Amino acid sequence: MLFFYCCPAGNRLCDNVSLSTQNEKNLALYLNYGFEVIIKEFIGPMIKEVWENAFRHSRSCFSYQHPHFVEDNGQIAGMASAYSCECKRKEEMRSLLMILRYLKWGVFKRINYMRRSGDILAQIGEDDYYLSNLATYPDFRGRGLVTRLLKEVEKAAQGAGCKRMVIDVETANERAIKLYERLGYSIELKSPVLSTRDRDFELFKMSKELVQE
Repeated sequence: MLFFYCCPAGNRLCDNVSLSTQNEKNLALYLNYGFEVIIKEFIGPMIKEVWENAFRHSRSCFSYQHPHFVEDNGQIAGMASAYSCECKRKEEMRSLLMILRYLKWGVFKRINYMRRSGDILAQIGEDDYYLSNLATYPDFRGRGLVTRLLKEVEKAAQGAGCKRMVIDVETANERAIKLYERLGYSIELKSPVLSTRDRDFELFKMSKELVQE
């Protein structure tokens, strides 16, 4: 039996409050499977601490308020995190300051990577809804949960009055690209090369027009 939800009822988090067992599982999925390689590379070894703290706080693009979760027979199976352009506009500065805060001195090694990625990732228009993270635990893959999750996110986008879904996906992630294309997404543009010390990245910006019900 599948169960979809956003911020878990009765589990609202506040700044500096410990995570419940449920949200620790949510966070584990978010951290371990919810990011493209590029994000882990750009944030570096501090990513777990940065996102654990960002996830706890409200009013940021990385908050527990944005993911949609799916449970399968009582077990957390997958998540998709997304937000509107209006949400990004309100929360973007707080999100950046939060990353800088928790990176501490490590920010000086990462600031150029973050600046360059910020010029490319999540570039959305007024009527867009941006899918920032999508993941399922390995044991639940192949069951169509990603498709169901995307449909839930698209419903939320329509409910927010948005007309288009937007995704950034690494060009090397062929499996994800094929899935998105099968679900009606098309490649809009290819990013410039983003380079770190260890490797180069390129991304496709993919989008899908939403039919307003």
